[in-house]
Amino acid sequence: MSLPSDQHRKTSGTVSATIKSNNRISKIWLIPIVTLLLSAWFILQELNDKGLEIEIEFQTATGLEAGKTQIKIRDVVIGRVDSLELKDDSSGVLVTALLDKKAEKFLRTDTRFWVVSPRVSLEGISGLQTLLSGSYIDMAPGLDVQTSRHFTALNDPPVTPIGTPGLRVFLNSEKSFTAKVGDQVIYRGLAVGRIETVEYDLEKRLAKYSAFIEAPFDKLVTSNTRFWNTSGIELELGADGVGVSTPNLESLIAGGITFDEPEGMPPSHPFQKDKVFEIYPSYKSAMAHRYVEKVYYLILIESSVRGLKEGAPVEYRGLQIGQVEDINIKLDDHKLRVDEDSYKIPVLISIQPGRANLTDDAAGRELISKQFKLWVEKGLRASLKTGSLLTGAVFVDLKHDDKADAYKTVLLAGYPVIPTVPDEIVQFTDQLSTTLDKINELPLQGVADDLRVLLQDLSSSASAFNQASASISDKLDEFDMANMNQTLSSLNDVLEKFATDDNGVSSINQTMIEIQNAMRELTPLLQKMNTAPNSLIFKSQVAPDIEPRGARR
Repeated sequence: MSLPSDQHRKTSGTVSATIKSNNRISKIWLIPIVTLLLSAWFILQELNDKGLEIEIEFQTATGLEAGKTQIKIRDVVIGRVDSLELKDDSSGVLVTALLDKKAEKFLRTDTRFWVVSPRVSLEGISGLQTLLSGSYIDMAPGLDVQTSRHFTALNDPPVTPIGTPGLRVFLNSEKSFTAKVGDQVIYRGLAVGRIETVEYDLEKRLAKYSAFIEAPFDKLVTSNTRFWNTSGIELELGADGVGVSTPNLESLIAGGITFDEPEGMPPSHPFQKDKVFEIYPSYKSAMAHRYVEKVYYLILIESSVRGLKEGAPVEYRGLQIGQVEDINIKLDDHKLRVDEDSYKIPVLISIQPGRANLTDDAAGRELISKQFKLWVEKGLRASLKTGSLLTGAVFVDLKHDDKADAYKTVLLAGYPVIPTVPDEIVQFTDQLSTTLDKINELPLQGVADDLRVLLQDLSSSASAFNQASASISDKLDEFDMANMNQTLSSLNDVLEKFATDDNGVSSINQTMIEIQNAMRELTPLLQKMNTAPNSLIFKSQVAPDIEPRGARR
């Protein structure tokens, strides 16, 4: 059965197929591969063109717009804002920005960003160019080694650009806020820096500042430098009277602080960069704190301390050698008890060796302690004196009392005690009281009675004088001038007759002689009327002239 079949295959001429495996990739796959490569290239190109992506936190998005707001360095555009997003806790705005690849070297941890927009302040007007172009983000490259892609923007433009040569100092103020960000730092009237930051420590109740002083003025800041406030007009009412000081007009308007090195300070030396300087309220206060060493003493005031303030001078023979440190301090040695004596107000004072032309060091402090111990035992006493009647301020005066009793130095609350004497007011009050007592002891009642009698006598004499004057006036009114003229005419006729008659002349001469004799007799009366005219009316009080008696024979 099979043989015919084989013969049939041979005679028919058909060939069977051979099957082989083929592992080569079909060319059709080249199309998706090329498409994939092109897509990847386009993606990389897009990422490359897109630039660096960074995040910046802002408090608000005022002036910012996605896709439009530019990012600049020195007015050169280096990127744009890509998107704006509110933070999860709604405490700010998260801005995503795309920067050029070339800006990667500027992205350091201390790089700063801020929004530039129109601003009007005491320092002037800035950002006017943004009125037409719109607000933009300015960037200040950092200098830190570490890089970063996340930043927190500043609310205001930085006061000092990064990289500015100079010195950054730290300041404290316990009194109040004496400056704000951007205020000037002045050296002898010239602006040499600005306040950069202002913070407040709630626990220490302390205002903290950082200020940048530009080169080369940064070399003026030494260990002896003192800072003080110059904003506003300073009016001081103290023991020296009334003092007024004003800064320059720019500081008066914009405010600021100033610094200088007081005269008479020890040699300066470099200070640590983290040193904190104190901002004093005035120039006088800053100069007063240039002395470091102090020797403390306690005085007990029995009278009123009204007008005495902390910082009041302590003087010795008119020279200030210290100041009042505290008034009515708490003494641990005093316990609550009933005391017959009046309460004495403890006042803490300090003696500064530097003010006494001594070295401002431990040696000067030791010399002051020994000197005052000897003086106190020999009669050095303290008292309050009025420095100015206008302000009512008082100061502590130290003087030697030769009549003082011997005294041995005692300590109270750890401070040596300087005995006190009554102040000027108490002494004046005592003298006034003594004077009034003496006046009260005078017999004023008897003097008043005698004075009353004298006034009555004077009144009676004045009435008599007025009556006599009226009588004389009446007599003069009764005098007839016409009869007087007629008498004179008759007298003239008689004189003419006498002129022609020798006997008449002799008679006249005789008459003149008699008249002269009569005038001699009237001379004493006339002299008396000249010297004491009231003797005609009043009884003469003059004793009669004593006539010498002749010698006895």
